[in-house]
Amino acid sequence: MGYRSVKSLFLSPRSVVFIGIPRKSGPGSLNPIDNLRNWGYPGRVEVVHPHVREVAGLPVTQSVSDLNSPVDLAVISTPRETVPGIIKECAEVGIGAAVVVVQGFSEADSRGKELQEQMLAEAIPAGVRILGPNTLGVSNAFSRFNSSFMPLDRHEVPVGVVCQSGVFFVGADQLIGGMGIGVDVGNGCDVDTIHALEWLGEDERLRVIALHAEEIRRGCDFLEVAEKVSRRIPVIALKTGRSHEGARAAASHSGSMAGEDRIVGAALRKAGVIRVDETQDQMDLVRGFVRLPAMKGRRVAVVTLTGAGGIILLDAMERHGLKTAALSEHSLSHIQSLSPDWMPLVNPVDIWPAVMKNGMHKAYAAALKGALADRHVDAVLCVTLGLKEAEQRHLGAEAVIQDLSEKFEKPIVVWCYGAQAHEASTRLEEHGRALAVPSLERGIRVLAAMARYQAWKDLQDPLRHVDEEYAAS
Repeated sequence: MGYRSVKSLFLSPRSVVFIGIPRKSGPGSLNPIDNLRNWGYPGRVEVVHPHVREVAGLPVTQSVSDLNSPVDLAVISTPRETVPGIIKECAEVGIGAAVVVVQGFSEADSRGKELQEQMLAEAIPAGVRILGPNTLGVSNAFSRFNSSFMPLDRHEVPVGVVCQSGVFFVGADQLIGGMGIGVDVGNGCDVDTIHALEWLGEDERLRVIALHAEEIRRGCDFLEVAEKVSRRIPVIALKTGRSHEGARAAASHSGSMAGEDRIVGAALRKAGVIRVDETQDQMDLVRGFVRLPAMKGRRVAVVTLTGAGGIILLDAMERHGLKTAALSEHSLSHIQSLSPDWMPLVNPVDIWPAVMKNGMHKAYAAALKGALADRHVDAVLCVTLGLKEAEQRHLGAEAVIQDLSEKFEKPIVVWCYGAQAHEASTRLEEHGRALAVPSLERGIRVLAAMARYQAWKDLQDPLRHVDEEYAAS
């Protein structure tokens, strides 16, 4: 294998050979060579196929043993019975890594288990590392490489994905909010969740990792790696197979048992991993950790145009362990001067009367700036109107929120309501660092998770606050 690391062979191969891909290319063919071309992959691509001379305009070699030049990575999509023999050929020509795409191994039947064992028996003594089987493999937008036969969008976003299902590759935008680097471990017969998590945790381009796991093997090793990674960046875990039926389904999907969920949950918390129960929460948290500055405590201020929305948020904060920030008189004084005399202000700060008296921009800017500048506030949740772009000039707060989000190192989460809420939320995130959420409760869950993660990190470094106070003195 020389100086090339296993991580490099999988995530940034300089050359790849596809074994068993479709003869046709073009729309609908599910040919991985098309995907590589669409991504602009700069490396060398080889094709092995025993029955054709050309695929997608590339010359074809009839067998692995006939390859003329060394290759970093093999992507194998042949019938399961042929895979052990192909792995043996890969070892003989010096290929150090293989992605086994096909299904029908330990997740299937007794014959599949035998074939998986035979495959490993050929690979392990020769030092060939295997990802899969039953996997889409790897996706690395930064190196313009992916092994998938399914079309994927390329986004150089600071988000890593470790999963046990190709749905998190194909549906990355809907489930996670985008993917920069991904590893689908499939059955994880050799390269598993722990390897993939460690690889992605070392990549400085990533700011958060989304983890999907149906089962976690080598528990002690996982805890060690997960804690190490979590010290640098957050790991957002969707651990499925929690119910009895879910655990049974997980066993048939990835070929192993899901484990006692209560024990798994405790292990994840100890390692600093942030566990979520739903895919929507995983996407919210991934987006939140990418967009927002760190949350240094649990105190939240609310700037709202509706008193009812403020009460809903108070209830949600209590449920999720956040505190209502006690705003100072100085923070409230300016917005109080803009409000009618009969309107006493507390947190949540209901600014609608001030808006009616002084206009949206002036009132919202005063309230939000006062909250962000208050040393008793760790984050602000804003409630504002979702308006057409033309109406923003008179009744919108988008520009105010965008501007102030760049001037203060505190998270700002925004819920827009009204007929144009989705459009307004999209525009809001075009500039600045605020995060727009589709519901009040989901906004609170983002802030609560960020606060818990920071509290866990502080426990790992108990002198951090002492150092900060000394630096500020």
